[in-house]
Amino acid sequence: MKSIATLIAAGTFALSTAILSPVALAATEHDHGHGAEAAKLQLDHGKKWATDEPLRRAMVSIRESVHGAPAPMHKGTAKPEAYAEVGNRIEADVGRIVKECKLPPDADAQLHIVVADLIAGADAMKGAKDGKAGRAGLIKVDGALKAYAAHFDHPGWK
Repeated sequence: MKSIATLIAAGTFALSTAILSPVALAATEHDHGHGAEAAKLQLDHGKKWATDEPLRRAMVSIRESVHGAPAPMHKGTAKPEAYAEVGNRIEADVGRIVKECKLPPDADAQLHIVVADLIAGADAMKGAKDGKAGRAGLIKVDGALKAYAAHFDHPGWK
């Protein structure tokens, strides 16, 4: 009976990892067990959280993807493929954050809130059926960028 339970558990794990996107899987692996405890983004005793070079590099790339997007994307009139392209770039940058960023546990827990919004926005852009849905994803990512700027110490962030 024990071996059947082990096989079921192993099969369930294999199925769940096959279903998760690479970024979602990486975020799950990066979780360190504090995914649900940080429900609200907050400062570190009134100060912004520390950042590291991999995080700063990826966030600049995400900002450039969003703010540098053509005007039709910001107006919600671009084709779904244009939003998907930006969503894919953002997803790749988030993957680098998850893989390379090494923050202290409390800062990392706060970063997970921003990362969740980045992923949600990128997913919305990638799955957009029209310009309105794509624009909503772009706005979600822009909101995550603003939250990052307000809560994380990133010298030179504009």
